[in-house]
Amino acid sequence: MFLIKQLYFSVFVFALITLIDLLWKFKRPLVLKLALLILVACVGTASFIHAQVGDTANFVFLFILFKAMIASAFLQIFSILYFPKFKLWVNINSVLLISFTIFSYWYSIKYVPNYLTKLKHQTIVIVINEGLDLPLFFKIVKPILISSFFFTFIYFLFNITIKFNLSNIYFDRIKKWTISIFFLIINLLVLYLPFPFYKTYPQLGHYITFYLYLYMLLLIFYRPAFLNKSALKIALGESFNREPKFEVSELDFINAFYTELYFTNKEANMEGLAQQLKVSSSELYRFIYNKYDMTFNDLVNKNRITYFIDIVNNPKYKNYTIDALAKEVGFSSRQHLYKPFKKFHGGNPSDIIDTI
Repeated sequence: MFLIKQLYFSVFVFALITLIDLLWKFKRPLVLKLALLILVACVGTASFIHAQVGDTANFVFLFILFKAMIASAFLQIFSILYFPKFKLWVNINSVLLISFTIFSYWYSIKYVPNYLTKLKHQTIVIVINEGLDLPLFFKIVKPILISSFFFTFIYFLFNITIKFNLSNIYFDRIKKWTISIFFLIINLLVLYLPFPFYKTYPQLGHYITFYLYLYMLLLIFYRPAFLNKSALKIALGESFNREPKFEVSELDFINAFYTELYFTNKEANMEGLAQQLKVSSSELYRFIYNKYDMTFNDLVNKNRITYFIDIVNNPKYKNYTIDALAKEVGFSSRQHLYKPFKKFHGGNPSDIIDTI
């Protein structure tokens, strides 16, 4: 049992590190940041309880509530990143699940004898149901809610991996991260079921829980770096000023500019992107200058250079000439590559190619 407590405490420490990392680096939509923070806070709190408390019976409600909050947070993450049109559906599911969790706990405390005693060996992941005889209402509603979450996740996964036909480095990164999260969710959904061997081997349940806690934190800590790119621009000394409002949707901009690689378009210009985003050129200029502290052309060239370095390291492009690589990232010729390369990276492109 000492080893289990040590493992939980190590997860708690890692959760603190991840929490600080999120607060410091992640500034994109506050709802997305909040969802990630909820995940880390739930895992960290549960780990601390297991590490410091021998009998967790008094914390059963927290463990049960954390399950619902984690499932809801994951659903919110995918809705924000990929399916904003499903926001209402996701919110309804989240509210129903959390409300049902609170109501079922209250009902069981009041009407089910020895409820806490029977559920004392709880974690966020493992559910041990020791002969609880709950009303038919709970037996019907609970699997319906779990199924609703499960099939929503499956629908999201299908659309992300099958119907999204984007094939570029940026989208591949977030797609791999997304699939890793889906693998975790499937684990969570399967292990949410009250398998009898958890009661027979309670330590096994703790080891499985430790593995999934750690997996969850690693996914958040090693999230794709470009997710951290800020929508927020707070100048020093103006920390109490409200963030300026923009007509440009940041998610739409990131999808068009980064995910669909607009900056690799040889004809990339602010007017064309503004038309695509259905905003005025002046509004797009204001958005880019406030968010990225540079002009449109600099933002395009900087990302072309970053993309150039990415594909140079990709075996798929190993036989490309510098001229071909320059055109691949959006420059009309290799001559137009050199000046931006020196500005945003230093040196010249052939130096990088020679080192590979």
